[in-house]
Amino acid sequence: MNVTLVEINIKPERVDEFLEVFRANHEGAIQEPGNLRFDVLQDPRVKTRFFIYEAYKDEEAVLAHKQTPHYLACVEKLEELMSEPRKKRSFVGLLPE
Repeated sequence: MNVTLVEINIKPERVDEFLEVFRANHEGAIQEPGNLRFDVLQDPRVKTRFFIYEAYKDEEAVLAHKQTPHYLACVEKLEELMSEPRKKRSFVGLLPE
């Protein structure tokens, strides 16, 4: 299992727009055959900070996700909404198997 944790910091006046843009990516991602999980989380202390928890069955599924229309549209729109560049960390998921 391939897991990515992405931190996204949004300009305060653009949070609602971010949620709209990311909802489309979320809804598309959870329909992908290789997707196991795609959570959008908000930091309770910093309302402009979001974390995306993505789990895919393998690297092939991750690469397929990055070619989808919903991912490409989201990344394009995201640039103007962010207050700083995204931060990504990749992990190997061990449990559940």
